[in-house]
Amino acid sequence: MTTVRSHQSIKIKDERLDIDHIDQCRLSFFIGEHDCQITVFDEKKQKLLLFENHSIQTPILDFLEKLNHDHELVPAGFWPTIHVHIRNNKFCLVPNFLFDESAAYDYIRLNTDTNPEEDNYAIKQHKHLMATYVFGYPAKIQAWFFKKYKKASIHIFHEGSSFLDSLDHQLLKIAKPAIYLNCTAETLMIAGFSGQKLMIYNQVRISDVKQLPKIILMSIQQFSQDGQDTPVVLWGIESQLKEIKPLLKKYFKNLSLGKRSTNIKMAHQFDEIELYEFAEIFGSFSSLN
Repeated sequence: MTTVRSHQSIKIKDERLDIDHIDQCRLSFFIGEHDCQITVFDEKKQKLLLFENHSIQTPILDFLEKLNHDHELVPAGFWPTIHVHIRNNKFCLVPNFLFDESAAYDYIRLNTDTNPEEDNYAIKQHKHLMATYVFGYPAKIQAWFFKKYKKASIHIFHEGSSFLDSLDHQLLKIAKPAIYLNCTAETLMIAGFSGQKLMIYNQVRISDVKQLPKIILMSIQQFSQDGQDTPVVLWGIESQLKEIKPLLKKYFKNLSLGKRSTNIKMAHQFDEIELYEFAEIFGSFSSLN
């Protein structure tokens, strides 16, 4: 087992990861504007074998090319399955009874700027939520992966959809409203539930953490009468939570840290990743897609 962790990067590899036996593994990329996480997950054994966090300081295609050139595993041409998770603000969650697949572009442009000549659009159905997640992503990213991995089955997702997947077995066993938060390097994901029913979902860019209590309370008021008494469950990366958790505790007395799904196997060295970190990544491992 090898482990390296710094403010900028995380590299944890299970030495039992054998390149000759990756026919049962999924290679995943979580691509944001300034960072990218890479995982290898053994789908047969339901076991995490690799977790890396990289900072991005160049255009995304330059970063991917360098990664493909330098990495010992990424350029392997015989990965059976590759998942690409996009981190951006081009998304919309649509109730199933209103959803029209042909209107994907129109859904996205209601929320943010998007160019159909540069962006592709995709959907992910969340049947248990009775909603469909619509999102856009740069066409050039898809083209890069299809060029590099011609034999792989490539699937593209959005970080928000992956977070909602992570909540599938994490909802509080209560009938009253609760709000679930996930804080990545730049974004706060906000999912409000009344019992098991999704009431609201949004993502906001973190520009000033002092504004987050107000944003969260405004989100709560859209579906709950309990205000600051509403239970709040918080996931997030350690560097962000050091500042955000003490701030939120001043306003929300029922604040607790979320946990990781228990059905994922991993060597003990991966435990240095806190149980409340990277919820959207660990949630993706239990996805059926």
